[in-house]
Amino acid sequence: MPLRLDYIHAFPHRLCSTSVLLIATLLLIAASTKTFAAEPPTLIVPQCDDFEVTGKGDAKAWESCDWVSLNRRGNGPLDYQSRFKMLYSDKGVYVLFDGADETLTATMQEDFLDLWNEDVFECFFWTNEKDPVYFEYEISPLGFELPILVPNLDGKFLGWRPWHYEGAKKIQKKVSATGGANESMATVTGWRAEVFLPYAVLEPLRNVPPKTGTQWRANFYRVDYDQKKTTGWDWARVGPSFHDIENFGTLVFGKVVEAETPQEDIRDLKLADWQPKSMLKTKVTRVNTPSYPVIDVHNHLGGGANVLTEERVKRYLQVMDEANVQTVINLDGGWDDKLKETVAALDTAHPDRFLTFALINLRDFETEGWSERETARLRKSFEAGAKGLKFHKSLGLSYRNQAGNLLTIDDERLDPIWALCGEMNRPVMIHTADPAAFFTPLDQFNERWHELNAHPGWVFHGDRFPSREELLEQRNRAIAKHPNTTFIGAHFGNNPEDLETVGQWLDQYPNFYIDIDARISELGRQPYSSRKFFLKYQDRILFGTDTTPDPNAYRLYYRFLETDDEYFDTAESHHRQGFWNIYGIFLPDAVLEKVYRGNAARILGLKHAVNSTSKN
Repeated sequence: MPLRLDYIHAFPHRLCSTSVLLIATLLLIAASTKTFAAEPPTLIVPQCDDFEVTGKGDAKAWESCDWVSLNRRGNGPLDYQSRFKMLYSDKGVYVLFDGADETLTATMQEDFLDLWNEDVFECFFWTNEKDPVYFEYEISPLGFELPILVPNLDGKFLGWRPWHYEGAKKIQKKVSATGGANESMATVTGWRAEVFLPYAVLEPLRNVPPKTGTQWRANFYRVDYDQKKTTGWDWARVGPSFHDIENFGTLVFGKVVEAETPQEDIRDLKLADWQPKSMLKTKVTRVNTPSYPVIDVHNHLGGGANVLTEERVKRYLQVMDEANVQTVINLDGGWDDKLKETVAALDTAHPDRFLTFALINLRDFETEGWSERETARLRKSFEAGAKGLKFHKSLGLSYRNQAGNLLTIDDERLDPIWALCGEMNRPVMIHTADPAAFFTPLDQFNERWHELNAHPGWVFHGDRFPSREELLEQRNRAIAKHPNTTFIGAHFGNNPEDLETVGQWLDQYPNFYIDIDARISELGRQPYSSRKFFLKYQDRILFGTDTTPDPNAYRLYYRFLETDDEYFDTAESHHRQGFWNIYGIFLPDAVLEKVYRGNAARILGLKHAVNSTSKN
């Protein structure tokens, strides 16, 4: 709920000097939103069975409905794609929000706060036009929520928390970020919110639960505060107030058939709807545990005491034991107190099972003394137990100075940080750029169209971004400049589409290693070349997944590395990447031992892993 005209009159005690400035900005945006659509929009909401809310929108049920775009309001300066989907079941309604973003402008750490003053998605449900009461729901990028019932009497309203908001009335909600951490003020490429609103929470509204053909009035909104400027989006075009209910759109539940609809011609099938099933009858080998205990060098377990509870860590360990994973490297260590809490919850509590990598704070990189401050902070992180340093792809793609220029990977201000890692023998896990298709237009020639169409924030094509080649060259210049520092190129050096070039890098930079995380979909579609590569560079390749510990995900990696199975799907290993299946590369035992654990143990100085050489 951004500050709206009618809300200002209802709550004058909320105003202060900063609020007045914010209100002026919002009024300017709202004043230019004068032209409404000739007719408010209508959306048919498909019915579904209930499913688990994950924050990612990965449930199969979501495939039954299309994305609906939100419209930018007025003179809002941010041109971010914003959209939503909606479903309903016998128990409640599901809403999935998705939006591109650069910074998660979210600091509030509790529910029922004034979330509309920061980044937020919102939905309003007016279930019965005869009653001047509707339901409003807001969710922040951090997963905090504001559910309220709103009486609107001649434009005057006052919201209150649903009565006994607990038990069956409690809303299920999860959020996720892309291109960065799901943290306050993190640099990202986008975020999602997935919510399930049980019908119980909509009491005392009428027309609930809906039946086939039931209609509700509704609207969906987004507000973003990047660059200290405000941009709003809406589905149904409303005036200055988001509570302009007369201009809300209409939701129609279930399929409404007013006239016989001609059957679609299969020749006009949409690319997004094409889901071919292979007719091949091939061998299926289930590798429950790997030939050797595994060190997963690339994983994201979360950071801080609030996230890494005993119960969560216990679940991680159960999966690791089931899949014979000896050690997992967590790349979400952060810095300062968060780093210390992460090391305590993982490394200290469970020696040899977890290793934590630190992060540095790239914000304000152009301020005086930034390099010295961050180098000193990183030294303290290493002294507190961090075993390495992680850089996200945001380095080179996201951090800009006031003139709009990006911080480059080979910027001299980073030299003391690279040098410190070499001095203290801490490897650098560096994610640079992304798959080649992400840097090409999202058109009919893009081989990962399905994936990028679902995640448009992952497209880095255009003048706003450097080329993929330039980013990789920046990284390589930093590697060459710091030969005493060990660099691990995440995602097979982020160039698995070009194994010849990756091999040239390994030949040229003896301090450079690569991991396989989230790239077996690329490696497995070129099994002959991949097998030759693994045999030649067996001392330089590390095992990693980039997937929260899951036994089925691990087993797909094992199947790729150990078997000669043909044409199998890799979606469970991370998510669907590209529209193809892969082949196993059946590596010999000596190579498997190095890839699974030997190389990582050597780089990280893990004597217990080096000394343990027995095969399962």
